[in-house]
Amino acid sequence: MRLKNGDFYINIFTNKLYRLNEDKDSSWYFSLRTDEGYHETEKISGRDMIRLVSDSYKKS
Repeated sequence: MRLKNGDFYINIFTNKLYRLNEDKDSSWYFSLRTDEGYHETEKISGRDMIRLVSDSYKKS
């Protein structure tokens, strides 16, 4: 699996749509847009993000 900055994923447990982001330090995180603004998840390494995506998300 290869991660791509800007791809969208749906959480299989909550059915919410998240955007995958990469920062300048090559850390990865999801962002969620709500009525209250943008929310970001904790930044993690690429390998950890691949595991997280494989277990809990499907590509939109």
